[in-house]
Amino acid sequence: MSNFQYLEFLADQRKIEGEEYYKSMLPDTTLWRSKFAFNEPYVEYYFRHPAYRDYPVVNISRHQANEFCDWLEMRLNMHFDSAHKTEIAKINVRLPTNSEWALAARGGDQEAIFPWKGKSMRHTEKKWEGDMMANFVRGRGDYMGVAGHLNDHADVTAPVYSYWPNGYGLYNMAGNVAEMIHETGRTKGGSWRSRAPYLEIDGEDPHQGFTAGSPEIGFRYFVEVIETREVKKVKPIKFSAKMVEDLLVEIGSDSVYASKYEVTNQLYGIFVDENFGQGYEPKSENWIGSMPYAKRYVNDYYDRSAYADHPVVNITPEQADAFCAWLQERYNGMSKKKYGELTFRLPTVKEWEYVASGGLSYNPYPWGGPYARNAKGSWLCNFNPVQERWVVDLNDSTYVRDGISQEQIRSCAGQDGVLVTAPVDSYHPNDFGIYNASGNVAELVSDSAVVKGGSWASTVHFLQITNQEKYDGASPFVGFRFMAFKK
Repeated sequence: MSNFQYLEFLADQRKIEGEEYYKSMLPDTTLWRSKFAFNEPYVEYYFRHPAYRDYPVVNISRHQANEFCDWLEMRLNMHFDSAHKTEIAKINVRLPTNSEWALAARGGDQEAIFPWKGKSMRHTEKKWEGDMMANFVRGRGDYMGVAGHLNDHADVTAPVYSYWPNGYGLYNMAGNVAEMIHETGRTKGGSWRSRAPYLEIDGEDPHQGFTAGSPEIGFRYFVEVIETREVKKVKPIKFSAKMVEDLLVEIGSDSVYASKYEVTNQLYGIFVDENFGQGYEPKSENWIGSMPYAKRYVNDYYDRSAYADHPVVNITPEQADAFCAWLQERYNGMSKKKYGELTFRLPTVKEWEYVASGGLSYNPYPWGGPYARNAKGSWLCNFNPVQERWVVDLNDSTYVRDGISQEQIRSCAGQDGVLVTAPVDSYHPNDFGIYNASGNVAELVSDSAVVKGGSWASTVHFLQITNQEKYDGASPFVGFRFMAFKK
């Protein structure tokens, strides 16, 4: 965030909230003063002089940063209220969580150490070879560079558009100013006074525990879409015998079938609509607690077109059984059908494991194994790839080292490129043609209080076919697929 953007906030809020509020939001420019340097020009000029309009705002508190976010949220939502042709209906402007910030800083490169390619602090392309990639300090007191040469082009902060953007087009994710995040007293990215190790995406936070503003600390906001409106309607499913049959694949014999996919929101929605008022709707409020910010999923996940082909979640085994009974009655009542009379139900544990294995014995995963990535490094399913530096033993359900909290583990779910669930036809099918037997959502079974296959929030141990997790009630982590048997 630049001084100019923060000044816009102050000018607008001065009109709305009055003089007292305006004064309470002003940066504390006296924080520039230092016994080791003559910084009086920054005290007087840094925040208001036009020469610094594009420099990052500093010396503000976490409360002031949050007030800016609330103001911008109000202004943007006023726009979206009148912009009926846009899919976005409501947004939340806020500081990013630690995991969101890291995901943004990596710019799409899962293995990135810095927001740029490689391990060097200098540009390696010939045109800019040797230029510093960020604004930081190389040694004690070395703010002006070597022999007075500003080889990072800044003595304190640099303009917010300085250096080179990362793969997402984001500038200064490392260096310049350390950035406040959602976790109280935490910053990320290092500042103009930080040394190189603090600029690493997973680097230590030199300002941890900060309670007041600083010339080294600024912020950037994230915009979270929490409600959408339907602009283009999704094409409705035409429910027919053929539609049901297209979901089925033969499993080892000509009388046993399994659904290729986890049951989708769209298909489950047809069942709910035909049984309206009987309590079969998913409990969408269960999204709360699964991540720090879950409003969009509460509002949109079940009944918006963007998630129509995602697996239904937040339902109980009883609701899944009722769906299977409804599907059986509807299919068997149709005149034009290929398979005759079918019985639909949830699989048993043993049936589920056979379906997931693709008919191949001793496979640890539906794709074979023994890894969750292919030879090119791409993930083979949707799960929670916790940071490798936390891993002790991949073959143990407690393989993450001591001291790592569940919140930290859960925050890693988006590192595989999918924050929550993926469409049910994502990734590659196993040898039976079954999609997402491991990952995406853990699947209900009929004969045990467990779920199989792991979910988008599960660690790699639970993806193994023979492993399982305890079923703790309807949640965003659990869905189901059905099986069908000829009578």
